[in-house]
Amino acid sequence: MKLIIFDLDQTLVDFISVHNKVTRRLFKRFFDVDVRLTDIDFAGKSLNQSFHELARLENIPEDVFRKKSHQLLESYETTFGESIPEDASKYILPGARKLLSELSKTDNIVALYTGDSPGIVRYVFRATNLGRFFRFCLYGTEVENRADMVRLAIEKAERLTGGKFRGKDIIIIGDSVRDIECGKEFNALVIAVATGFHSEEELRKRAPDYLFKDLTDYKRILQSIG
Repeated sequence: MKLIIFDLDQTLVDFISVHNKVTRRLFKRFFDVDVRLTDIDFAGKSLNQSFHELARLENIPEDVFRKKSHQLLESYETTFGESIPEDASKYILPGARKLLSELSKTDNIVALYTGDSPGIVRYVFRATNLGRFFRFCLYGTEVENRADMVRLAIEKAERLTGGKFRGKDIIIIGDSVRDIECGKEFNALVIAVATGFHSEEELRKRAPDYLFKDLTDYKRILQSIG
């Protein structure tokens, strides 16, 4: 039995166009600046971290940002939910649903870690029907960083199974160099996919155990996990 932890954005789904639209709208409303999420390297970061970085990029005073940050996140969730269609299947990346479906037939623990908030993940799951594949989720607005999310995932998985998950019993699948760095911290098996902000070359330099262009070749990915 293995603990398989997936990233969400640009690993399984790609809602970055929606995130850009919502970010631009709300930063204009709250701070009167014109920015998009893709103006920074957002990959593998929490929404709070990305918002803070965008604020610094636009020279928004720290006290002004902190005063409005909680309301900003609440508005972001609501606006994001209003901005995605009820059927968002076209936003699911190639191979993602098939890979998750095949993993659901195994006794492995499949979890999600993401920089998104619980509200945004609920909207994504409702529109894509991917939520049924995960035993539990860890969110960037509730846990400080990716490594802490993995620690919490290990604790949850061990409580669920009564077993231990160490080293290559842990598999991290993500699109960013931060997913690779996080996996190496635990000596986990790291599978990187070049479907995100970081290029295939950037990912290869960080030496993941496996690197795929996307999740289309799900059979090879299953073999890698095995």
